[in-house]
Amino acid sequence: MTSELSFEAALEKLEAIAAQLESGELTLDQSLAQYEVAIRLSRVCAARLDDAESRLRVLSEEGQFSEPMPLPGTEDVR
Repeated sequence: MTSELSFEAALEKLEAIAAQLESGELTLDQSLAQYEVAIRLSRVCAARLDDAESRLRVLSEEGQFSEPMPLPGTEDVR
């Protein structure tokens, strides 16, 4: 079911789980279960980013852009 989530939805759920884990209010079993969900969500996010990067690369090769555009948050900070 997590593979059907958009990047934004998966990231939102991942952030909520991180807040729960950081709160220290979950039992060990609850923490482990949430961690497992977080791992699946992080893989969804990574896959969505990989797909976006591939699409940008294809557009760049087709001459749509002179250079691949960086994804938000991945620009080099100089």
